[in-house]
Amino acid sequence: MNKKRHKTQSNCKPACGLHNPRGLVSEISVHELVGVYGLHKRVADALGISLRTVCSIKTPPKIPEASTNIKYKPRLKSKTDDLPEGHKVEVRNVIYNMYAENSWSFLDETWIFAKGNKTKSWQDESKKSVRKPEGYEGKRFIVLHAGSNKGFVDNAGLIYSTKSKLADYHGDMNADIFMKWLEEKLIPNLKEPSLIIMDNTSYHSIQVERQPTTSWNKPQIIEWLEKSNITYTKDMFKTQLLNIAKQNQKPTRYKVDECLQRNGHEVLRLPPYHCQFNAIEMIWANAKIFYNAHIGEDGYGDDKVLAMWEKSLQKCTPEVWLGVVKHTEKVIEEWYNREHILDNIPQIIINVNDDEGDLDSE
Repeated sequence: MNKKRHKTQSNCKPACGLHNPRGLVSEISVHELVGVYGLHKRVADALGISLRTVCSIKTPPKIPEASTNIKYKPRLKSKTDDLPEGHKVEVRNVIYNMYAENSWSFLDETWIFAKGNKTKSWQDESKKSVRKPEGYEGKRFIVLHAGSNKGFVDNAGLIYSTKSKLADYHGDMNADIFMKWLEEKLIPNLKEPSLIIMDNTSYHSIQVERQPTTSWNKPQIIEWLEKSNITYTKDMFKTQLLNIAKQNQKPTRYKVDECLQRNGHEVLRLPPYHCQFNAIEMIWANAKIFYNAHIGEDGYGDDKVLAMWEKSLQKCTPEVWLGVVKHTEKVIEEWYNREHILDNIPQIIINVNDDEGDLDSE
């Protein structure tokens, strides 16, 4: 009975589904059918290749161990000449809003070093400018200010050492320090309702109410749902709760925006990688050129640093500010015209189902 069954199998295709076009496989022993060697041999015979080739294909390539001596260069950010469509829409909205407004106020942060820097500012447009180049020496000072085509906002400047507690400010820039500066120095000194232009730095974008993300645990999500009076069941998994939260997502509200709006101002956030829309970037560059060229003439103490930086800001007169803002307006107008032309280009529709014969006949 076993012999008959075995003979019947030998007349059929191999059990693994391989076809034998050359008729090289006839009788297959039970050992060859089950064993690894037999399987390799059947594949080799069926494909007409050597057994060694089959074994080499089966064996995965060896991955060399990582060497500790290999130095990897940091990956540069991709060029932003061609932005995703979502960013393009954001750029257009910024351009339209800025182009329509007359009263602009630009704000931004930067830093300086007690002994200056002879290389480049972190505010320039190159990709390497966000890194710390060689040449920075001495204690670091955080600088925060705002201005318009009329010059710096009076009494709105802030400069403090990251290693001191100057004027109740301490440490690096964060949301608390920024909000304190906004409420105590900027808003009281703005003489008219303004469009406040700023970037999307994290401490500019603290939300009034955080909304659930994948980093939240299940109790946090449930607490948010209950606080928002959103229905859920206790037997739901975390992913289900997140989906419910996403379906009931609230409009994003920022603390900075609401604070400024309560005082009659509006906020316009710049799209990523578009610092050319912020005029104060050029002001920082001008001030740092003077500061780096003259720091140390009277010493490098904190009082000398503050005095020299104040002198550098005084070089950025209302006339300088006016020229910088006009240049920014020109840049914005060029972008506006470019985007306006793109918006008016008629949509081209190509029907891929058209026959070539119909096109030729026309």
